Amino acid sequence: MTTSPMPRGSCSCQQVSFTLTGPVLFRALCHCSICQRFNAAPYGDVLAIRAGDVAVKGAEHIAYRSHRQPPLLSRGRCARCDGVAIERLNLPLMPKIYLIPAQTFEAAAVLPKASFHIFYDKRQQDHADTLPKSSGYLPSELRFTRALLTSLLKK
Repeated sequence: MTTSPMPRGSCSCQQVSFTLTGPVLFRALCHCSICQRFNAAPYGDVLAIRAGDVAVKGAEHIAYRSHRQPPLLSRGRCARCDGVAIERLNLPLMPKIYLIPAQTFEAAAVLPKASFHIFYDKRQQDHADTLPKSSGYLPSELRFTRALLTSLLKK
């Protein structure tokens, strides 16, 4: 019996790299303006995973920045190449969660499919998929939080 390799990813210069060692909680497509700027893309395509289920090499080279108050989400870029790396989500009374942009993975085909869109009202283009789409701040935050809690309770 062969096992498939764990998904691996890195920033553009590979100074910061990571390997998933545990299950992905979910994958989401976020259309907020901060994700658009951070990812230099029409939307952020991120995998949510427990911080303990990611092996990170070169973490000391990640420069984190919070773009919104309260600073629950810190977005990390490689200090050397300025490429996107890992985002840290620190919610009170919750395990630490990483959000890792799908674009940083070597083999996107092995990643789980996206589960939903959030901040869809900020989209730059329509998406003709059948995924649930939440618009506005509160509905988008609620969908994300519901997905996170549901995934954490299953594990």
